[in-house]
Amino acid sequence: MILRFFSLYVLLYVAFAARGQEIHNQTSPPPNAKFEIVQAQTAAKWAFRLNRFTGQVSQLVKTSKGNQSWENMRVIDAPKVSTNSYPHFQIFLSGLAAKYSFLIDTDSGKTWVLATLTDDASKETEFGWEPFEE
Repeated sequence: MILRFFSLYVLLYVAFAARGQEIHNQTSPPPNAKFEIVQAQTAAKWAFRLNRFTGQVSQLVKTSKGNQSWENMRVIDAPKVSTNSYPHFQIFLSGLAAKYSFLIDTDSGKTWVLATLTDDASKETEFGWEPFEE
């Protein structure tokens, strides 16, 4: 009986200790904060700064000098800048794959998916956000 109790105690202790070691991949901004940083657990390159009021997304990139910087991403059919006095955009990044990453306007429900965008004229590609097919 004592051995079972001890085993249960050890199992619970390990479970709760492991829980305290979660990887933080998203900031916890104050309710009316303008910006939030979100990073996918699958790859460090999927780190984004979201303007929660306008929906503008920037990706963390390495500069030619080897420093880090934010680079604005294209958001196809982005809404016009509104006069909302509260944040209404969120990013969801999947722990499985980048293709399950979404930007959502929490007021209208309009959703964008992270995608590889190709410029028809130059044939250059970049990562950006395209409207989710509904």
